Amino acid sequence: MNPPPVTSPAWTGRTKRYVAMFVVVIIGLALLRFSETIPIVIVAVILAYLLTPLAQWIDSRVLAFGPFKGRDHRGLSVLLTFVLVIAVIIVVILVVIPGIVNQFEEFGSRIPPLLESLGRTLERSLSHPITIGGEPITINGEPIIPLEQLREITGTPGNQEVLRLQDLNLVDATRSFISTLTLPAFSFLGGALTAIINIIFLLSMMFYLIRDGSIFAEKLIEATPRTYRSDLRRILYELGQVWNAYLRGQLTLSLVMGTTVFVVATLLGVPNPLILGLISGLLEFIPSIGSGLAIFPAALLALSSRSTTLPFLEGTAFAVVVVIVWAILQNIEAIVLVPRIMGGSLNLHPFVVIVAVIIGASLAGALGVILAAPAVASLRVLGQYIYGKLLDQDPFPPPRPRRYQPLTAISIVQRVWEFDKQLVRGAAADARRAWQSERARAWRARVSRTLRNERIRRVFQNERVWQFSAWLRRRLPLVQARQSAEQVRAWLRRESVRSFGTQIRNLVRRNEDHA
Repeated sequence: MNPPPVTSPAWTGRTKRYVAMFVVVIIGLALLRFSETIPIVIVAVILAYLLTPLAQWIDSRVLAFGPFKGRDHRGLSVLLTFVLVIAVIIVVILVVIPGIVNQFEEFGSRIPPLLESLGRTLERSLSHPITIGGEPITINGEPIIPLEQLREITGTPGNQEVLRLQDLNLVDATRSFISTLTLPAFSFLGGALTAIINIIFLLSMMFYLIRDGSIFAEKLIEATPRTYRSDLRRILYELGQVWNAYLRGQLTLSLVMGTTVFVVATLLGVPNPLILGLISGLLEFIPSIGSGLAIFPAALLALSSRSTTLPFLEGTAFAVVVVIVWAILQNIEAIVLVPRIMGGSLNLHPFVVIVAVIIGASLAGALGVILAAPAVASLRVLGQYIYGKLLDQDPFPPPRPRRYQPLTAISIVQRVWEFDKQLVRGAAADARRAWQSERARAWRARVSRTLRNERIRRVFQNERVWQFSAWLRRRLPLVQARQSAEQVRAWLRRESVRSFGTQIRNLVRRNEDHA
């Protein structure tokens, strides 16, 4: 039996616009209503995106032989991926987690006394008037004491502490911040049951995303108008480049820097090196500022302890050494690791990244901090496409190819000259001014008069000087010297050496003409 036909007339442009606006409003309201489920969905998408290459490798390399050859075993490859990941997690829980928990408890017990001591030190420093040149600064005849000004601003009585840093519970703050990664979608069921249900839903979503992620993308492309399918493929490609480079790059940086900090902290004898490595690795997911924040816990621990490997380092000196070493590690990361691992995937200014991190933290907590930078980079890709379409330009122009230049002596001289030509010009100008100054002219005239002096001439015409000169000529192998001089002159007359000298002269002349 044939289904009944659709006989309604085609929608007009106005009707289509109204329906599109209505659908957008419904989708927005649904997102607001079910906002508590969005974090777990985002986590599932990210984990599926990270595990997809492993599932593809198992599908193409492990299950492509034996009884599985020629069959569709995508689901089995995803299950093997889950088994492998769960096995790694179990090993980590059994081997690494106990040490981390012990060191984290020790780290948490060290921080409150240290913060209390730091607060008392700051209050003692702020209780003295501000002085310049040994004289206190006064307003209306009264010296300015910062601690009293803080008491007036905060309304704190004189018998209470103004800076109560010991009340700052970093452990609870960290735990509450990380808990925003997976807000409970079924919080009414209780803590343990909620966690179990969330894990089940998370694994289920990851399974279908890893198995059918490419099918979802193709269905989305087929749902767009035919003339825009190629554009959508290019946009998805650009977005894939951004997210692939960011997520896998940040994960690589996190592992590298976390391991490096753990090794360096162990060698320096800083307490709780495992916790410091873990903190440094986690903070790598905060672009631009995360690596800088990792200095503070290391400096605090060093300030209140003595090095276990270098006993002469303690207190302030130990903290200064730790800050210097951590700063060196950050510079190595920024100069060496980030360009090679991340490249120009985000193409965002650090100011934009910091603003995005602040906004992401206010909107979605830890998840917003981690995803702020790639989200802004994705908006940049979409904005670049819209801008190109509005101005009838190519939204994604091909990058300019870099001309390959072989590394020769000429190229090295040219790079050095271009790198520091301003300094060279300034030094040459200073040398010319010094040579043409009145003091230099007077010195040259004095030397000339000295050489024309009769007494100097008699010294060089002395018989002993002549005898020493003759003895020296007999000792020197003049024949070999002449042969060496002939060889040098022959080498200088070679065509390659002349060409090199001509290129150097042309390069210097071109830079002088440019100046």
